[in-house]
Amino acid sequence: MTIAVSLICSVIAAFVAHWLATNRMKKNELTKFKLNAYSEFIGAASKLAVSRRLGDVEDDIEELSLLNHAKNKILISAESQVLKELINFWNRGATLEKESELQAYRRLLQLMRADLGFKENDILVIPEVSDFLFKLEVSSSSYRAGKYEQADDTESC
Repeated sequence: MTIAVSLICSVIAAFVAHWLATNRMKKNELTKFKLNAYSEFIGAASKLAVSRRLGDVEDDIEELSLLNHAKNKILISAESQVLKELINFWNRGATLEKESELQAYRRLLQLMRADLGFKENDILVIPEVSDFLFKLEVSSSSYRAGKYEQADDTESC
């Protein structure tokens, strides 16, 4: 009788361990897929936003297809809150030119972070985040900043 109970307990323990490992593996794969989808979307949206801010209003088919591909990956993997905010960002223009688009993008990024397991609203308490997100170039080491400094130096002479 003891042998039968031990055997049954071993089978149950093996089944539970296998089930837990399989669920953990699925969750890890989904998280990797989400991270990839979010990264692709952010990269494609940023490229589009920078080109729009620099005055290029022509649509590049390759850029738009990458953006839509990433958007579809998010559609099949993200939580509903992320999808709602993605739709909100998209409907506002998705070019990061207007304040409403900037706010929608910031909320979208925060929801993506929460979906990946970070604390909700953790970056919203950092005041420099908006400047960091929406500045096109690093001012202290940019070519343009160097040109402006040289221009300022010549004006003071």
